[in-house]
Amino acid sequence: MLGLVKESMDCEFRVGLVPHDVAQLTPHFKVMVEEGAGVMSGYNDEAYAQVGAKIVGTKKAWAQQVVVKCKEPLEGEYALLTEGATLFSYLDLAYNKPLAQMFIEKKITSLCTETLAGPKNNYPVLAPMSVIAGQLAAHFVQHYLLGLEHLPGVFGLGVLLGGLAGQARAKVVVVGGGVVGLEAAKSLSLAGARVVILELDPLKLQEHPYKQLYHLEVLAVHEENIKDALNGAVGLVGAVLITATSTPKVILKRHLALMQKGGVVVDVACDLGGCVETIRQTSHSQPVYSQEGLLHYGVPNMPGVVAKTSSIAYSQASLPYLRHFLQYGLKGFLEANTREVANTLGALSAHQGYLTQEGIARAFGLPFKSAVVVLNGL
Repeated sequence: MLGLVKESMDCEFRVGLVPHDVAQLTPHFKVMVEEGAGVMSGYNDEAYAQVGAKIVGTKKAWAQQVVVKCKEPLEGEYALLTEGATLFSYLDLAYNKPLAQMFIEKKITSLCTETLAGPKNNYPVLAPMSVIAGQLAAHFVQHYLLGLEHLPGVFGLGVLLGGLAGQARAKVVVVGGGVVGLEAAKSLSLAGARVVILELDPLKLQEHPYKQLYHLEVLAVHEENIKDALNGAVGLVGAVLITATSTPKVILKRHLALMQKGGVVVDVACDLGGCVETIRQTSHSQPVYSQEGLLHYGVPNMPGVVAKTSSIAYSQASLPYLRHFLQYGLKGFLEANTREVANTLGALSAHQGYLTQEGIARAFGLPFKSAVVVLNGL
């Protein structure tokens, strides 16, 4: 009934369910685990077999009516999905028209875990990965500022964030004050950097949760503040995410000219277009490129390299929703209104030949039917 499949994106080592959580499903549902699915997260096949799962080959795992993943399928995997199946996964659909087209052609029901708002409207399945991505963004800023040759003939600036006696702390700018931005800002501040947050949400400006605790400067986003923040900065973290749509460009090429040459740009939402004009997607195998005299890092699946931590967090956060879907079906899932499982309607991104997220459907010119209409027809 449920297939847990292996990830194939570059250096994507997470697994959608860890054995501890599979053990909560197997008394009630058949779970087929693709051979080797959890190995890179530290879980061998035996660990899954011991909790009642059946270890199967690739085709059989993908052939189940419910397929569980961490990241969206790659184009080479589209043929493995059974027509009319349900996919439970992160998707980043707004920048992936081929995936959206496949959903329509194969009448896939897609439950997109990053757009699942949850009982507190805080996106509980996305949130732990955002925490991890924010901490990793801070780590990669520090790493690529080291005076090492990261590309042929291109060296890091050679800066220690906290400086030493007699010299100023390095300045790093974080764009966006959501979970990713807060975690990145906190980590950078604890490493000694002078951190400036450019905040797009006016409601957060007056009572920013970390402003006093981590001595952050929080500025509203407008041209003068952007220039002031980036002037002399050695690092920039893009942490802007607008659910189920492309990311607005906040930092333009002309702004980057104000940073110190050899500095580092990390944009966490690069797979949704990013908030930095010059960002493009890279991979863990080839993570950086040089543009405007700055090293740019645009890896879309950052948490994949801390696979054990990420897999445990993802599995734990998504299990209540997956279990509810398996128990009550799509209608029961979309209507869910309990203390643990609620506000799930936004998770539906495709069903029976239609996209159910209007902005994405309009952008791609593909058939649209609202999730409310789908629910009323079930």
